[in-house]
Amino acid sequence: MSSSRPRIGVITNPNSGKNRKRYCEDPKRRLQELVKAAGPDAIVRQTRDLSHLREAVAEFYDAGCEYWVCDGGDGTLHWLLATAMDVARQREGLAPGDARVPSLPTVIPANGGSVDFIAHKAGVRGECGELVAALSAQLRRGQTPAHVELDTLRVVAKVANPAPGEPEIIDRVGFAAALGGVAQRFFEKLYAIRPVEPHKIAMLLGSAMGSLAVGRSPLVRVLPPRVRALPWLSREFADDIFEPTRARVTVDGQPLSFDSFASLQVGSIDINLAGVVRTFRHAATPGVLHAQAMSMSPLAVAANLPNIVLGTRIWGKRVYDGPAQSLRAVAIDALLDPVIDGEMFFGISEIEITRGPALAVPIVRPRSRSAAA
Repeated sequence: MSSSRPRIGVITNPNSGKNRKRYCEDPKRRLQELVKAAGPDAIVRQTRDLSHLREAVAEFYDAGCEYWVCDGGDGTLHWLLATAMDVARQREGLAPGDARVPSLPTVIPANGGSVDFIAHKAGVRGECGELVAALSAQLRRGQTPAHVELDTLRVVAKVANPAPGEPEIIDRVGFAAALGGVAQRFFEKLYAIRPVEPHKIAMLLGSAMGSLAVGRSPLVRVLPPRVRALPWLSREFADDIFEPTRARVTVDGQPLSFDSFASLQVGSIDINLAGVVRTFRHAATPGVLHAQAMSMSPLAVAANLPNIVLGTRIWGKRVYDGPAQSLRAVAIDALLDPVIDGEMFFGISEIEITRGPALAVPIVRPRSRSAAA
């Protein structure tokens, strides 16, 4: 690997949940570890905010880095891809919402957190330092790593009342979008208690079901005062998380016959969320999105909980649960606040989801893990 043209760019985010947990006392140590692992012919940048990330992305493009490694969680990867697309659009003279979409860089999403659903889907095993060292060694031997391709979805959303200087159109790529109903509110509450961990996902699911059962029951009066005071057993908690979202929705250009949604979400890959929730089974087929649009009561949602958790077919008279190429939603009454790969967006009047560009993920096996295998 020539020192005149670094082929690897590494982004490490000290604000990600797993890095805060491991390196909260000395974040510089993480940067030093990765610089040592990557070797002299790689660029390693620690990014504390989006302006730093944009500078690093521009540097990777200018240097001609062929492989980008992301040290952070799914949210860090989301913003890395979003920033890469923004910088590429600017350089190619494109605007958000244009029909043509730049290609995505070749990225390794490091594994090592508790969720990392994108890394798990790609089969990535190993934390960032191990992966960077293995990739660097492989390139020095003149070997080009094989790769897998992950489907993405493209989200183009219209902001109803953007603040001064903020964009009117949001154009993102991602893998999962919760647009409304219980899916959106579940992730809104989940990401408010970062870092995301399996027991928190299970706790929140149990809290939602518990609030629905207990909060609406007259038996709540016989519970001890301390128990009655728990917020996730209150009727208000249940009313909030199960509040339906109203929108006019079309799937592949065909309007749905209902406009009130207990849940509304789309995925480009089948997802295993920390071993607790599995969803978007149709997206396991390459080139297919999985759209789920459900109009039902909170009790019917609760009855579907096994299907929601296991990723099996959602039952109901007013349900769309199947493959799709596109979904469009126009807000009615209240604006939409979608969650895309764990990041929240607010005040959306219209949103369209289509297939996005494929993400190439190199297959890199750290030496210690390969030997163990």
